[in-house]
Amino acid sequence: MIKIQKKTKRKKFQYKPLSIKDILKEMKENIDTMIDLAYTAIKFGIKEIADETSKIEKRIHELTFLLNLQIIQTQAGGFKEAKSLEPIVVMGYSIDKISDALADIARVVYINSDISDFTHLFWDEVPEPIVKITVNENCEFIGLTRLDIHFRSKHGVDLIAIKRGDNWLFQKNVIIQKGDLLIIKGELEPIKALKNLAGDFEEISFKFDDIKEESEFDLTDPKIYEEIQALKRDYIQITDISETMIELALAALFLKNYELADDVLEMEALMDGLNIIFEKDLLDFAHLVENPRSLTGIMRIIFSCELIADAAAHIAENILEGFEPHPIFQKAIKETSEIVVRETMSKDSFFKNKTYEELQNQKYKRGFHIIALKREEKWIYSFKSDFVFEEGDLIIGLGPKETVDQWRKCVHPENNL
Repeated sequence: MIKIQKKTKRKKFQYKPLSIKDILKEMKENIDTMIDLAYTAIKFGIKEIADETSKIEKRIHELTFLLNLQIIQTQAGGFKEAKSLEPIVVMGYSIDKISDALADIARVVYINSDISDFTHLFWDEVPEPIVKITVNENCEFIGLTRLDIHFRSKHGVDLIAIKRGDNWLFQKNVIIQKGDLLIIKGELEPIKALKNLAGDFEEISFKFDDIKEESEFDLTDPKIYEEIQALKRDYIQITDISETMIELALAALFLKNYELADDVLEMEALMDGLNIIFEKDLLDFAHLVENPRSLTGIMRIIFSCELIADAAAHIAENILEGFEPHPIFQKAIKETSEIVVRETMSKDSFFKNKTYEELQNQKYKRGFHIIALKREEKWIYSFKSDFVFEEGDLIIGLGPKETVDQWRKCVHPENNL
């Protein structure tokens, strides 16, 4: 006798009207959160974080519907006004597509539950690694929420999630307790400083648990080691570029910067080439491992990164076609917790003649992440530790609103007295 499984009743979408500005603001903040959650899920192989990513994906689908509905309801200004709203429609559609791709990245943990065995090999070299920090006794964070602590503006890192016992906590009003595990994303120097504040004096770990399972990949084999190094280089570049493209595309739209938009399209062309090379190298590497199926998840991640790049390029294409950034969009972006700013480095800049590593000092960084730099006619998007900043460099920064004035004073003191 065949047992027919009952269909679970789907939760109905409750319509709650929001202004276009509030919809855009929530979409931007949600996509920023999804980026961190998706890569945390695959790094540590945590299904609960993948599930949280899927919840946000559903919310972005709802927001996309509300955005289109609000535009239809409020549109009464004829062709000219309708045309001015097109960039908002494009942005909403593109963010929706990016959320789909990020959710697919996170869901890889359900396809390959051991995906972290592969991805953790890369995390010591990414620009902003994701690590765990244990809250010990006498930590100054105990009794405070993440909103009280201001992780990004005061400490230069992002708090992605908290693990307390067997429970995962994502809400911003959760009070931190002794014994909590904080999942943190940031550059290594700020992470080290935060570990000390938390009373966690263990070495930085790029694995979530302390169980030492035997890796499927024999790194003592010279051939396997060589192939892994090539894959590592391209994987880091692909994931980093796809994330940077999102930030740059939105920055180009907000700042109405055609050069940034043009560079997004150049990066998209670069991504196409990198993806082909990576897929070829991964197929070659599959012959060296006992279970080639374990690599299907990593292939899916790379495919999703390409979808993200395509969506970012779609935003950039509209900028180059001459669409003006709508005032509603600019107001929404200004009200998000993190904003994009551009500033030219002056002769009295505190950044002048300092290396990228030296600028990790929080008195300069102020929680800001440099997403792009233009020197003469060349744009630079990634920085080695010994990269030296020079007078005249145009810097595109992303960081918290509460420290934007302080950061600008560091870059160009004369303009911000």
